[in-house]
Amino acid sequence: MFDEIFLLDCLVYIAIGAIGFKYAEFFLKLKTRRIKAMFLWTLIFAMGELIYKNAGTFDDSTNILSYILLLGILSIVFFEKNIPRSAFFLASFVAGWEILRFTVSPLAHAMLGIWNPLWEQMINALLNSGVMQGENILSLIQLTNRIALFTTLLICRMVQLAMLYFYLKLIRKNFVAKDYELTYGEMWFLLIPCLTILSIDITLRVMAYSVDNSALMLIYERAPSTLLLLPAVSVLLLGFTITAVTLFKGLSDGKIEYRKRLLLENRMAEVRNRVNEIENIYGNMRGLKHDLRGAIANVAACINNNSVKLSDEVASYLKGMENIIARLDFFDNTGSPIVDAILSRFRSVCKAEKVSVDFSFHYPQNNALNIYDLSVILDNVLQNAVEAAAKVRNYPFVSLRSYEKGGLFFIEVENSFDGNLIWKKDSEIPATSKQNKELHGIGLANVKRIAEKYSGDMAIDTEKRDDKNTFQLTVMLYKSHQGD
Repeated sequence: MFDEIFLLDCLVYIAIGAIGFKYAEFFLKLKTRRIKAMFLWTLIFAMGELIYKNAGTFDDSTNILSYILLLGILSIVFFEKNIPRSAFFLASFVAGWEILRFTVSPLAHAMLGIWNPLWEQMINALLNSGVMQGENILSLIQLTNRIALFTTLLICRMVQLAMLYFYLKLIRKNFVAKDYELTYGEMWFLLIPCLTILSIDITLRVMAYSVDNSALMLIYERAPSTLLLLPAVSVLLLGFTITAVTLFKGLSDGKIEYRKRLLLENRMAEVRNRVNEIENIYGNMRGLKHDLRGAIANVAACINNNSVKLSDEVASYLKGMENIIARLDFFDNTGSPIVDAILSRFRSVCKAEKVSVDFSFHYPQNNALNIYDLSVILDNVLQNAVEAAAKVRNYPFVSLRSYEKGGLFFIEVENSFDGNLIWKKDSEIPATSKQNKELHGIGLANVKRIAEKYSGDMAIDTEKRDDKNTFQLTVMLYKSHQGD
């Protein structure tokens, strides 16, 4: 009997170790190579559990300590430190595995309850028939019972492992993003359901094994309703944890959206202030240019009227002043001084970053689009494009163009990039490569939001052209519809 049970324990602990590693990998960041870490994790866990169980020091009602201790040490060794995530990983995993014992133990009782009467009938038939001698029948009984018990335990463990995997899969599916930083308050919100499950599990074990290890079977005999109640309670408790995880995801998503909305509002306020400043500066510049040009023309006319030939030095000086005035003009003439100023700023950035620029943009006639919204779009798309192109060594470039078709206004941006693009899960927008992902990575989301405000949309595409990776972004806006 020992050999079969020992083999089963080995297989179960190896399976638990592998599932535990995959589950931990979802929450924590590995320190070393995955295959090596998974092999060592599973081996150490299985050996530790076998040693713990066969030491015989602790009873079955306290084996939770072994799981928590082993998994805690392994997570410290193989994964980077993250206390809130590690705590939830440990509590949810151990709580799930332990409480599921009360889900499958009624199954074992039911299977043995069906097998025992059938086996007794078979033994009685053999004894009455006289086909086998008593000693042979006794050996057959022992062998068959060992096979029946091993088969029952194997089926129950397989069911328990399958339910554990499904439970953990639901948690992973409904948990917050991997880059979300849990606070300690949020950690306790998630831990409370798990600790509740562990407390109930320990209480049930103390009650069940207070007499001996068969006490649980006696409870099933005396109160048959527990065969259904215990599995139901176990599944409902696990559902409690999954519900808490799902609820927390909704709350965290709402918090992230709130932060993004605040950032967008602050960004819009900054854009408005910048636009107002640019309008004031542009107005002053136009007056200054007009006055300077008039002064230069008057000086030249005065000298000519007095029949004094302009010396080369004076002519050169006046020409220099005209050139200085010309530099006050923006390179782009889009029809909007605000857009001119934005494009001028990015031209300067591209020049500093040695990025080739090709801008062909015009502001739609009749002020069909809100200048603040258009400024946010241009500021975000060009910022991303310049940052991506600056990382490319071989011919970095950024191009911008706009055109109109009927009531539609299109903005197209194309830039070179290094080819490394990570897409968000279930999203049309790539993930940011910056460290603070809650404060960054919302630029394109804001562009898409503004496009939808104008009943339009945003499209992203990548292409490899002449061994160069290009990123293409198109924003479509309805000119006839301005958002509130």
